Amino acid sequence: MRKDVTSDAVVVAEVLHSAKYASLALTDAEGPYCVPVNFAFKDGLLYLHSAKKGRKIEALRQAAQSGGSVAFCAATDLAPKTGEKACQWGYTFRSVLGAGRVRVLDDPAQALAGLGVIMTKYAGSDDFPYDEKILAATLVVVIELDWATARLKLE
Repeated sequence: MRKDVTSDAVVVAEVLHSAKYASLALTDAEGPYCVPVNFAFKDGLLYLHSAKKGRKIEALRQAAQSGGSVAFCAATDLAPKTGEKACQWGYTFRSVLGAGRVRVLDDPAQALAGLGVIMTKYAGSDDFPYDEKILAATLVVVIELDWATARLKLE
């Protein structure tokens, strides 16, 4: 493993807590598909939500039914890096790459708890009322991590 890459669960979790969004790498009948998503991470689980219809949720459902994996990445603390030579230009960042198994939370109580994890990440609390009409049109999905690594490119 590279010197700036780690599979340390504490480091992975810290980067995932800091990242504003993740990109999901999915495949379906049309081929590869990458989509940015709001997400939250807790206890080794990546939570995200989706409308009940659309390419993203269909690809996630297909992965859940087949037992297949999906991949994701997230990054934070991006800052440009400059220099006198072309190879000195780039970015510093902290990122996570990972993959895991998909599970759709069909139980309403579990789905609401998953939404609470997401709300806590973005709003600092899960003490918000939910619009029942929107809840009825929303699915909550969990990705159970098979693996994840963090890269800390700080110089």
